[in-house]
Amino acid sequence: MAFDSLPARPLSHDEVMALSASGRFVDVRPVNAFHYPERETQLITAIVFVTKSGLRAVDYDPTVREWHVVREESLDGPEDITDVPDELLSDVQAEIEQRVSEMEDAGVVGGTAARDESTEVRDASGLGSVLYDQYTADDA
Repeated sequence: MAFDSLPARPLSHDEVMALSASGRFVDVRPVNAFHYPERETQLITAIVFVTKSGLRAVDYDPTVREWHVVREESLDGPEDITDVPDELLSDVQAEIEQRVSEMEDAGVVGGTAARDESTEVRDASGLGSVLYDQYTADDA
């Protein structure tokens, strides 16, 4: 299922942090990121949104330039991320990481370069350059 409320491109780390600070969500967690050290930025390709009524995990598909819902779960009024069952967060992260692993196996993305809290950070190569081109296309 497409998730149309995000732009048709990956989000920068700053954009995800702005969503988190907006007050519209209980929590916003980036799950997968591509790091561009020469540009001092990260592009986020998978995010978990937690609201008072539920959790929605989305990931970005650069082949169709869309965000897709990976998982939706109802929740009963969480106040913060600690109110979300650890097992649910682990399952969601595993689902997203499985999709990325499939891209790794196909040689589309490189392996994990680092881990920043709950975010897998990857060196931008191959797919990373496509993502950056899509991210900057709106600037042209």
